[in-house]
Amino acid sequence: MGGVALTAAGSSGITTRAAVPLLETGTMDWLSPVSGFVGTVVGAGVSYFATRQAQANTVADARQARLQAKQDQAVTALAAAFGALHQHARHVPNDRERWTGNEEAAALRATCDTWNEQLQNHIAPARIAIGVIRDSHLRHRLDEAMKLLETWNSGLENAFHGRDRVWLLRGIIAHAVDCVGAWQREEPLPEPNHAFARARDSLATKEDEWEAEAEAREEERQRRAAAPGD
Repeated sequence: MGGVALTAAGSSGITTRAAVPLLETGTMDWLSPVSGFVGTVVGAGVSYFATRQAQANTVADARQARLQAKQDQAVTALAAAFGALHQHARHVPNDRERWTGNEEAAALRATCDTWNEQLQNHIAPARIAIGVIRDSHLRHRLDEAMKLLETWNSGLENAFHGRDRVWLLRGIIAHAVDCVGAWQREEPLPEPNHAFARARDSLATKEDEWEAEAEAREEERQRRAAAPGD
């Protein structure tokens, strides 16, 4: 690299010479393409991350759309199932009357079995739709409503006492409908109506009785197993 000799007089009068290098024009020539390359890389990186973010947003939006579509389908299925259950409850058998003949008792049992089978057929699609609901509080309440309906002929014995069966079963279904409506409006779930609360208490009492009976049977089984000579 070339230079220009400069002369300067020091305090001693001695003249010194120093070579000061000059930047050659070629130096700037190679810096320009390097700067351009760095800018291209940075720009490409920004573009890449922006594209990835846009893709991520698109995927998230698509997932949210699918989830919302499933929720809408579940609500539609529940509306159909609840409507069918509401109509079916009108024909619930009344076995409170005491039949004296064996044929009459057998006919009543057959009627109850047929009605119960149809009830389970209506509950099945409702159960599937309930499983899709993402809100855990709503899902739990609807599951409870279906359980009350499923155990109508055993768990709701106390609730039926002195009450119209149609009123009780339709009240359970009505509360389930009210819960779905509140959820769609983004409101808190309503408190159980009188029919739902009565059915819930009845089932809880019967479950305690069933548990006590099961424990008694198990204790009896263990006693017999431990008895000598048995």
